[in-house]
Amino acid sequence: MHSTDVLVIGGGLGGMMAAKTAVEMGVRVTLIDKARAATSGPSAFAAGDFLTWLPEEDELDEWVNYYLEVGEGINYKDWIVRLFEINYQVIRELDQQGYHIEKNSDGSYKRRGGRGRITKCVLIPAYQLMKDLRRNILAKGVQILDRVQVVELRQNKEGELEGVTGFNVRTGEKYHIQAKAVVLAAGGCSYRGPFFGQDVVSGEGLCLAFDAGAVLAYMEYGNHFNVSLKAFDTYGQSKFMAHGGKYINALGEDFLSNTGEGSRASGHLAVRRMVEEVRDGRGPIYLDLRGFHEQELIRKTMPNLALLLESGNIDFYGHPNEAIPALTGTSNASSAGVLIDENAETSVKGLFAAGDNACKGLVTGACVGLSGVSLAWANATGYLAGRNAAEFALNKPQDHAQLPATDYTGDSRLFSLRKNRGKMRPREIIWELSAIMGNGFVTILKSKDRLIRAKERVEQLAEVLNSEVSVNDYHERMNWHEARSALTTARLTLQASIYREETRGGHYREDFPEKNPSLDQLLKMRQAGNNLELWYGR
Repeated sequence: MHSTDVLVIGGGLGGMMAAKTAVEMGVRVTLIDKARAATSGPSAFAAGDFLTWLPEEDELDEWVNYYLEVGEGINYKDWIVRLFEINYQVIRELDQQGYHIEKNSDGSYKRRGGRGRITKCVLIPAYQLMKDLRRNILAKGVQILDRVQVVELRQNKEGELEGVTGFNVRTGEKYHIQAKAVVLAAGGCSYRGPFFGQDVVSGEGLCLAFDAGAVLAYMEYGNHFNVSLKAFDTYGQSKFMAHGGKYINALGEDFLSNTGEGSRASGHLAVRRMVEEVRDGRGPIYLDLRGFHEQELIRKTMPNLALLLESGNIDFYGHPNEAIPALTGTSNASSAGVLIDENAETSVKGLFAAGDNACKGLVTGACVGLSGVSLAWANATGYLAGRNAAEFALNKPQDHAQLPATDYTGDSRLFSLRKNRGKMRPREIIWELSAIMGNGFVTILKSKDRLIRAKERVEQLAEVLNSEVSVNDYHERMNWHEARSALTTARLTLQASIYREETRGGHYREDFPEKNPSLDQLLKMRQAGNNLELWYGR
């Protein structure tokens, strides 16, 4: 039995920032990651674009009004301002503490544009940042438990959090951790989509919150796509598109030139146009970087891609290369997630959320795919969740350190191996699910009939996972939990997409092609007993 004040689940930027902020407030902090905290998830492989409003250079009202416009009535001014102000504060603190941030010769922050008209991003080499954060929070006293899969949030009869249960993905050792407050920062759900760095986030944080009764929101926008090369997984599209890159069809046409924002159109809109081009017989689509001249910036801020290109056998910058939509689901610049209040606390008392576990729709609304939002959101919500979880723990009268170890065995299905149960493996479930959710005619160009068929297949896969899938070691047991979480996330995304009968931003219904002004509200959902409850609200 372990005991801590604040337990952080997930070692990406949101989790690291939460742990850093909490430990600096003087509480005991434990951080758990199913792989290696800091260097195994999407944050470490990000392009390093942090959407950053600078008060000395930018008009706040201009920025706020733009994000209200693209949010199409379902985002919040106070959250937009909160994101801008807190992220700026965190960037300044990281700078003062010696973390590397790209700067101009006069010492000002170097910023580059991205997808969206107002997307000025401070540049921080993400892989180096994550390594530095890990080293520094360990020095401050944070306990890191690598390779531990959390499978359950433990609650008492009153629904209050007591801690979590998990297991080591190599040895099977069980962990029962008591905690006064818990921060979910385990990333979104990418369904193993073909985008660099997105092959480990499977929705576990969303599933844990849902199982605990927390309210989720914007799940119909859990359909984020980026763009990757067909030859191999890549990233950095926002940099490419903002600085001379373009997508062309088989006729050589720049088909985004008539979208209003051109190559800077949001990532989701770009992918929707790609799907329409292929549907109308003008595919395949190519990434054309012959006009891109920021190669040195790529080498500095995206070393993983630079290494990949050095070993690849393609002319990346000198010749158009075939590109494909790359599903990242609720990860990256999606709006979907667990609903949080101004303290980053969920509807479950003592449970906080950060990064891709917390719904970015509070800022982005109906717009999916703006550059730099994901890392800025991880910065801001990680700070908020860490600070307020620490305050919650400090004010909690009961001292968990003195509690006797609870005799808890848990649901054996969460831990036990199931050898020779069937021929299928958990990863095969995820691969089939990825094909379903990665179908552009299911999650980009939506219709009720296609959504219902997809949801029925997802439910069939859930039955197969529970009855016909073998689990031969503890790494496969981790894969089983990944598959279960991804299936849950897919079901919620599809159900929300069926429920919102209109077109708004990244939610495009071919059978309801117009916006319905009466639906200028959040679509919320939660588990109510054995039922799924959905409703609109502000």
